[in-house]
Amino acid sequence: MAVRLDVDSTGFTVRLSGLDVVAGGRRELFVPYERVLGARVMTRTDALASSPRLAAPALWWPRRLRVGCWGVGERRQFWGVHDGAHLVVVYLSGRPFHRVVLDVDEPHLTHRRIDAALLHSKQLGARRSIRDRAARQASSRQSGARWSSP
Repeated sequence: MAVRLDVDSTGFTVRLSGLDVVAGGRRELFVPYERVLGARVMTRTDALASSPRLAAPALWWPRRLRVGCWGVGERRQFWGVHDGAHLVVVYLSGRPFHRVVLDVDEPHLTHRRIDAALLHSKQLGARRSIRDRAARQASSRQSGARWSSP
């Protein structure tokens, strides 16, 4: 298989080899967990149904191969799929991609590994939720402070 997925504690790396490097325009793609919204396993037909049709740059062969970047702007997706029936789909925030779709050897096991690593990274990271930020801003407005003092 020309697409490999490595999961570690800070993010996951998609590694391409062979002709997929030319089609994908890169040898590897690193995605930090801060950008990951979620992951799931989908059938190939479901993943294709919600995919843009514009290839930019990509390589495609009907029902066999779909590697590279698809779509433009906020709907841009990275595909690394050969002939698998079940695919791992990772939803992202920000740019350059909003979704990464991969064909791996064991999609259900890979999905569980990504979810476990994502949960672990969120427990370790010092993140503040949007609700906490909004509550903090509301309390500063109520106290009359417009700007924080130096």
